[in-house]
Amino acid sequence: MTRIEEMTEPQRQSWIKILADGAILIWFWNAMTGGFGLSPQNFSPAQMSGVIVKLVVITIILHAGVSIAFEVRKKKERFQKDERDIEISRKGSQAAYGLLQLGVGFVIITLLAQFVIGDVYQGPVSVIEPIEMIFALCVISYLSDLYRHATILWAYKA
Repeated sequence: MTRIEEMTEPQRQSWIKILADGAILIWFWNAMTGGFGLSPQNFSPAQMSGVIVKLVVITIILHAGVSIAFEVRKKKERFQKDERDIEISRKGSQAAYGLLQLGVGFVIITLLAQFVIGDVYQGPVSVIEPIEMIFALCVISYLSDLYRHATILWAYKA
């Protein structure tokens, strides 16, 4: 395993962002499902707004803190991206976009199945209610970002 001192700057950033976004996703999933189930709780619009506002605030605070920390580090140690760093970043973004598209496609197919089948639908995931749709899309978004950084870390390891 590579020590943090031996990592490149993009590797360090990806590790920190995986930890930050992973913690946010775990908090959000737990807050929405009251545990770690696949279906969100029945929230009132005010409760749902509270969870989403907290999600946005937590995300902004953590990402701002990470950005500030790396900007302070940048002033101490200059880092120049080379072609390999740019290519690895592109691979990560491309992988995340693919996962995001798969997730959105899954939501669309699930929504279509629920609409066509109606009350008989017994799938493991439901997205017919707005709260379910919001939950699914937020989870997909965070998973895509986690996948992007995991892909970047994997590419540096190779």
